[in-house]
Amino acid sequence: MHNKHRIALAIATVLALSACGGGGNNSNSDALALLALANANRPPASNPEAPTPTDPGTPPTEPATPEPEPEPQPEPEPEAKVLLEESFEGLTALPAGWRLKSNNVGTVAVQDGSLFIDGRAHSTNMTAVLLPQSLEALSNYRIDVVFTFGAANNNARWGSVMYRTSSDSATPVNEPYYQFAIRQNATASNGTEFALRKNGGWNVQGTHAYGEAIDAEKTYTATVMVHGNRVRQYLNGRLTHDMSLDEAMSKGGIGLQTAGLVMRVDSVKVTEQLKALPEITKLVAVQDSGTQAAMAPTLVLSAGANQDLAASGASNLLYGIDSSLNLRSEAGESLGTLTQYFAQAERRTIPVLRIADSATVDALVQFTQENDSLGDVTLLSDNVELLAKARAQLPAVRTAVDFSASGFLGNTRQDILQVVSATNRAKAKIAVLPAGMVNRATVSHLQRLLITTWARSGASTATQAAEVLLTGINGVVPANAASSAVFAKVLRALPANTLLRKPLVTGHRGMPSQVDENTLEGARAAVAAGADAVENDIYMTTDGHLVIMHDATVNRTTNGTGNIESMTLAQVQALRTKGQGYAVPTLKQFFEEFRGRSTVHFVEIKSGNAGIVPLLQKELAELDVRDQMVTISFDGNQIKRMGSTLPEITNGYLNSFAGGSDPLLDLRTILNATQQNSSTFNPSYTGLSAAAMEAGKHRGITFWPWTLNNESEFYRFYSYGTHGLTTDYAWWARDFPVALSAAATGTATVGQPLSLPVTLSTQVGQTLSPTNTGLAAVIDGNATHSTAPDGTVTFTSAGTATVLPGYRHRMGDGTYSYVIVGKPMTLTVSATPAP
Repeated sequence: MHNKHRIALAIATVLALSACGGGGNNSNSDALALLALANANRPPASNPEAPTPTDPGTPPTEPATPEPEPEPQPEPEPEAKVLLEESFEGLTALPAGWRLKSNNVGTVAVQDGSLFIDGRAHSTNMTAVLLPQSLEALSNYRIDVVFTFGAANNNARWGSVMYRTSSDSATPVNEPYYQFAIRQNATASNGTEFALRKNGGWNVQGTHAYGEAIDAEKTYTATVMVHGNRVRQYLNGRLTHDMSLDEAMSKGGIGLQTAGLVMRVDSVKVTEQLKALPEITKLVAVQDSGTQAAMAPTLVLSAGANQDLAASGASNLLYGIDSSLNLRSEAGESLGTLTQYFAQAERRTIPVLRIADSATVDALVQFTQENDSLGDVTLLSDNVELLAKARAQLPAVRTAVDFSASGFLGNTRQDILQVVSATNRAKAKIAVLPAGMVNRATVSHLQRLLITTWARSGASTATQAAEVLLTGINGVVPANAASSAVFAKVLRALPANTLLRKPLVTGHRGMPSQVDENTLEGARAAVAAGADAVENDIYMTTDGHLVIMHDATVNRTTNGTGNIESMTLAQVQALRTKGQGYAVPTLKQFFEEFRGRSTVHFVEIKSGNAGIVPLLQKELAELDVRDQMVTISFDGNQIKRMGSTLPEITNGYLNSFAGGSDPLLDLRTILNATQQNSSTFNPSYTGLSAAAMEAGKHRGITFWPWTLNNESEFYRFYSYGTHGLTTDYAWWARDFPVALSAAATGTATVGQPLSLPVTLSTQVGQTLSPTNTGLAAVIDGNATHSTAPDGTVTFTSAGTATVLPGYRHRMGDGTYSYVIVGKPMTLTVSATPAP
């Protein structure tokens, strides 16, 4: 037997002083808040100052002064009921009503006064026990679990508290559910997790490091407080996650589970959670331009007094801000204060705040200590160090680097690298480009390197605005409200599913649908089929070389066996792939093969080996291919190492996101991930919605889902205008039209459907035979027109018109389609056909 009761009592005492505090991590404030809550739940104590009643047998010597009426005492708050309390003392089997999951891979036993959940049979498949089914009908409860971890397959394995588990008897795995997972190495960046299990996959919505690894000689208390759509998770009284839940999962049960280790549970207590948790500020449902185009650019209006925001179509408002948190226009006009801005009841814009000095950052830090408003703000500056400081002190705030006044930047490879490097060193993803860089080639190159591009523009005509939009830019910063209204007008004229920016196709491990995965031959095949990027996974050999392999072992894909990171380069090069007998390549071979081309390498750091990032730095320096590479990883530690060692390289955060029914709630989860990792969002595609992506684009987020190996789903996400699609079937898009050209002028006849000759170019650069199109966006002119539901145009009066000729491509069986448009052309519209 162990001294668990004394330890549990000590832990419970600490938790009672610290677990239920406010929204921050300050243990003192947490302790005081919980102590106040505990006192509030006690009945009123007797008052030691109250007068003693007079003995009725003793006559008074003078008239008694009437006692004042006692002040009414507040009704005591109801005491939370204990719903379940179990210490396992004296038991040799599970308590009554406790259940085992039908798909357990390990074992569950009660012995020596503790519950042991042994999940070592598999490092990723789970072993779980569910508490009594009666708890599944509840919404609001607090769970306290006293536990420790024993033997583990490796230090990344975990144990968890499950909650809001499904009551669906047809779902033996009780999905969907949430869990508070704790890794044996809780000090890792994902040492504790807030995760949703849904449709057989994980959506890890929050990660947090704890101060120590779990020690088998100690016990710990995991606490989950859930009320309505809010939850807080604590480890030993330290708040690790303060999150929102999917409102569709309003009730559910409780369980405990492990993967790859032994979890010893000494006690479990479930109590009513009577007090609601403080609300998290909800993200703003912003207005947009009203366009039907897919993932169209966001409009960022320079703020001014008495603007017609609805007409501007702007989703963001750009202000100057000083250290007193006063707001002003770019011309210096006073526009109130930051507090007044957030006090607007019907606000439908996101603030973009131009900062000029450290004092303003310090003032914003102070502001956040009193408000919960800066979780949806972008800070703009041309000072990279100032933005990096802001991100360090305000990790929830987004940053954007303003290059728009940089007259020395052009379109060379070095200019592009300078923008990428500065943007990443500022922990930003948004770059506001100078006018000279706002062209389709440069914008596309920056987007392939995962940079979100915005352009400042003073366009005053529809033609000027269209030329900016056709570069594929992610956002536009018009000079004034009139200019913003012009951009909005053009965007509103575009046919449904217009793509102003081509989704980028990434060949997953090359093109394994036709060629062995992670081979040089597969990469060549993907690029020949039109892939814009090739994704590959890297490991490090014992003699210091980066090699391409998906699994940690070579068993599945080659004729060899063993752990690849236990091999020398020579041993790896002796292997051959099982399918077609190809060699296992090095990363250096990939870099050399595609050097100087437009192909980008999505290098996934699969291994947790700390030596990989310095070695990657060395190889990049030798081959000078920084303008052709980004890294992606599930491993938050490797992303952080990249940020320290190679801060100029863009990173993508891989995750198993599983969205819910509320796109703004999903967006909160997405922002938590991208802000923590200063990264793009690279999720499993199954939980990602078009609505969440549309909301995210206004915040500069780009989306790179994987792995789209269902043809219909590939077409669906392509039609959404998703930034990048990863697939084993890069050849699916090879014949997609991606560019359209037409003459600068043309003619049309009143009453007759429009017919314009256009030339199309495909994903692989093939020019298609000229075709006629009746699809167009009429953006200016005096000739009136009507537009059919399919987007085709018929003019109803004579005159002139400026149009963007368009072409709709239907993919597969035609369920999904998209439109591309060409440069503005001027039409002369006649009442009768031209001779």
